[in-house]
Amino acid sequence: MRQELINRNVAQLVQIPKQRKRKPVPWTSEEARRFLESARSESDPLYAAYVLVLVLGLRKGEVLGLAWEAVSFGQGTLVPDHQLQRVRRSLLYRETKTEASDAWLPMPDIVAAALRIRRTQQDREREAAGEIWQQTNAMPSLIFTGRYGTPIYPRTLNRKFTARCDAAGVRRLTVHDARHTRATLLVDLDVHPRVIMRILRHTDQAVTMEIYANASSTATREALRRLGDILH
Repeated sequence: MRQELINRNVAQLVQIPKQRKRKPVPWTSEEARRFLESARSESDPLYAAYVLVLVLGLRKGEVLGLAWEAVSFGQGTLVPDHQLQRVRRSLLYRETKTEASDAWLPMPDIVAAALRIRRTQQDREREAAGEIWQQTNAMPSLIFTGRYGTPIYPRTLNRKFTARCDAAGVRRLTVHDARHTRATLLVDLDVHPRVIMRILRHTDQAVTMEIYANASSTATREALRRLGDILH
């Protein structure tokens, strides 16, 4: 057709059945608990990042682009209004795409506690690095940085996440797929339904209460509650 030798592409008449993508099954709250406890017990520098993914459902770019200026411990909120993305071998610090994405989010106790742990870790890393600590003027004070203050690439988070799955002995999920575990975790952490509704951005509270109705076992809820108490 490009060479104008024929005027019709008969291959376009072939009907190919659409392949249905298999949706990954999110972790149970027990698997998520094992994953987080593994990261916390080994002082994983990305532990707080995993908490943000699993509890608040932040996207990978939002986690890596989150700055300390966007976190208010006093008000118990954070605003994921920027993201870190890799485009043609370069890291770009950009605003999130929609207004809904950069709305403030309430922080459950486990999130605030994890971020405080991360702040202490980063202070130690900065002190150990001394003069070679790097912070680009194009970005604010990022929460998740390498040992010398440089931003973390998305593929690095992917690799670390997979390695942590193996270390914790849980099913491998991608960072994106693990986000869908957050609803069960919030219920098991005894977060108030109105707060869950705000975090999940539900417009109908009946949807949120349906999640409550499908909450996991009492033993798992108690285990997650203890984890929150330890971290707070």
